Amino acid sequence: MPDASTGHDTHPHLLLIVGIGGLPAPDALRTALRVTPRVSVLFVTAWADPAELREQWERTAGNAGGEFLDVPDLDSAVTAGLTLSEGNPVSGVVTYSEVLLQPQARLVEALGLPGNTVEAVSVAQSKARQREVFARHAVPAPRFAVLHDETELLAAAEGVGLPAVLKPSLGAGSKNVRKVRTQDDLITTYREAQGSKTAFLQHDEAYLLEEPLPVEGHEDSRYANYVSVETLLFEGKADHLAVSDRLRLRHGYVEEGLVLPSHLTSETIAEVTDCAGQAIQAIGLTHGAVHTEIALTPKGPRVIEVNARAGGPIPKMLLAAAEYDFAADIARVALGLRPGPAPRFTGVAWFRFVPVPHGQWRVVSQRTAQEARQTFPELTQISLRFAPGQAASRNNTQHLASFTLAAATAEEAGSIAADVERFLAITLEPLGVPADGATEENRR
Repeated sequence: MPDASTGHDTHPHLLLIVGIGGLPAPDALRTALRVTPRVSVLFVTAWADPAELREQWERTAGNAGGEFLDVPDLDSAVTAGLTLSEGNPVSGVVTYSEVLLQPQARLVEALGLPGNTVEAVSVAQSKARQREVFARHAVPAPRFAVLHDETELLAAAEGVGLPAVLKPSLGAGSKNVRKVRTQDDLITTYREAQGSKTAFLQHDEAYLLEEPLPVEGHEDSRYANYVSVETLLFEGKADHLAVSDRLRLRHGYVEEGLVLPSHLTSETIAEVTDCAGQAIQAIGLTHGAVHTEIALTPKGPRVIEVNARAGGPIPKMLLAAAEYDFAADIARVALGLRPGPAPRFTGVAWFRFVPVPHGQWRVVSQRTAQEARQTFPELTQISLRFAPGQAASRNNTQHLASFTLAAATAEEAGSIAADVERFLAITLEPLGVPADGATEENRR
């Protein structure tokens, strides 16, 4: 129980759920503390050790009336959160992770706090249920068939047509999203996808077969033919903060990056934000961040998917391009507090994913993140996914590296991003080749 003499009860008590994905846990804790000094942490240990974050919390928040709890799984997170609130009432619950949305929704629903319902989050996390909801509410979306087992594949292919896109109903980051061109290709890809591991602890055995949308982009453009709408919901009202362009896809459906703000015309932006609003309303989301991916087709915008959280790099991109603290506003909304003013862009943020090429590789060499930061002051974030000597394939992550930078214009940002990628000099060799067998043609 907080000590009333310390004044802890005068501050709202925010419960932060972390452990995997979204905003890195140290950043998430720092963000929460910018909103209220009274922060409790629920760390789900299924994926990581909480020791480092616990030490950070003890230094920065341990005397403000919160608690640090570590739990093994999602059900335990809900039980621990309910128990915590019995003796130390929680004012709001926030997470920045797709994988942890379910315990957040279960807690806010049980405690009567601001947030999305369990049902709305369940629909948002099921691409199959999204498609069914969109069909009922006439939200523009591709043709689809829901697959529950292999016996349904051929009928689905006849109904949707081939080529088509096969994707898991529960997933993130475009993992296991693949184009299939023949019935044999569909069967083989479906079997391979079923054997793939996922970070999610909950299960959804359904898959979708969908009409392919022309999202890859043209060779003469840096951009793909799809965008993301970044939305903040407060008390049911949607504020579409920004539209982010996506970089042209050159490795199948593996994401290549984002650019903020969009280069699209105001008319097109109005069309895609209206489409996003229809999709969000159909699903029933009312609180927090929403990241909606929308294809730009000759027939108009078509919803690819809706996510009930911020797009992974978006908070840091908005800080870089507009000095707007999206992550803090997400925490404010979780507490029932009105968010701050909308972002005002003063520059361009460029986020680059460096994809892992198809196949099995070993990372031979690369420059360090520290060297890149020293050489390019425009970098605001950089992450190298592998160390030299490690194996790299799309089975564990789809990207070799990611980085964010800020510049005055998209042209300048794109040029700097290309320079950063060349500077990193990530050199790969096929697995099975001797350690000194790398050649220049394997250099990224």
